[in-house]
Amino acid sequence: MGKNQDPLVRKIAERIRSGGAITFREFMRMALYEPGLGYYTRPGAEIGKAGDFYTSPHLHPAFGRMIAKQIEEMWTLLGGGPLTVIEQGPGKGYLAKDILDYIEAKNGELYGALSYRMIELNPAFEGFQRELLGEKHKKKVFWGTRLGEKEENKGILIANELLDAFPVHLVQMHGGALKEVKAGFAPERGFCFYEVLAPPSVPEIEDYIKEFVPDGRLPDGYRTEVNLDIRGWLREAGAAFKEGCFLLVIDYGYPAWDYYGPERDRGTLLCYKGHRVSEDPYKDPGRMDITAHVNFSALARWGADAGFRCAGFCPQGTYLVSLGMEEILEGMGQEDILKIKGLLLPGTMGQTHKVMALYKGPGELPKLRGFAMRNQCRVL
Repeated sequence: MGKNQDPLVRKIAERIRSGGAITFREFMRMALYEPGLGYYTRPGAEIGKAGDFYTSPHLHPAFGRMIAKQIEEMWTLLGGGPLTVIEQGPGKGYLAKDILDYIEAKNGELYGALSYRMIELNPAFEGFQRELLGEKHKKKVFWGTRLGEKEENKGILIANELLDAFPVHLVQMHGGALKEVKAGFAPERGFCFYEVLAPPSVPEIEDYIKEFVPDGRLPDGYRTEVNLDIRGWLREAGAAFKEGCFLLVIDYGYPAWDYYGPERDRGTLLCYKGHRVSEDPYKDPGRMDITAHVNFSALARWGADAGFRCAGFCPQGTYLVSLGMEEILEGMGQEDILKIKGLLLPGTMGQTHKVMALYKGPGELPKLRGFAMRNQCRVL
């Protein structure tokens, strides 16, 4: 290989050279998470306006304030007392700051009981978070690199645009048979990656298709994603707390019946670089985000296997309005209100993003204010 090739490209190519074509899931894992080289783990990674994409906390602090209101309600439902909030994949730390600022100002009792843990893989991102939070919340925030490092009694796990970045298997129906997409490498073609169709690498892929795809079978030529990592993550989440806990997921995705509809025959896999969208994940690995929408039906069903019950599911805009967004709009200027509309309205994150709350604990299933208007758990 050429001396000037990117080190991540060299590493992936060497992996393929030594063992043959790799699953797309493995390609995506290396492209996003290879230590020191992947998109989320390299030193120069950027998100927000200066990077390749932004999330709801980047749009306006009102989002974090609303999640803080949700934490207040969940804390009460869990019986008060010491509470651990875990945020996995916290990015620059904006959500954590907005949550902690709000709770400190509005609920001193909860602030005193609160411990906030950040699960972060990238030391550079941890540096951003520490700088943003500064001395103000220093005694409240702790860092780790994985769930389960410390077993908690009760708490809340927040996953804001986390699951869409889990590595996925890529599958395609070809000649009446389900095939898995693998990545090969061809230096003679200009050091480029190419695709190979092969039998599924693990039996769970076919089990997944039978469970979640309407009629249990894809049309010929149909391509889509299978996210098996969510199941293991749910098990880890359920085991992270000894007593009651809530799991709050905010992400873009669909129920299975919508995810695998005929109009999505090329799947949902997308790449982001410089706030531009691409459908070519092989073009610049490690230098662009790769995502796939979340199958919320899998999240609910596999959550049940891990001991969770679905407390709520609905679009983000509906959730925020029902939770009381109007209560914090008073006194805001027109510019603030325009940004907040991007969190609420159809055609924005208010529609594309969904919110799901899962509960694990004793007693009746808690009723959460954010899902009072439109709880769609039953459609999953």
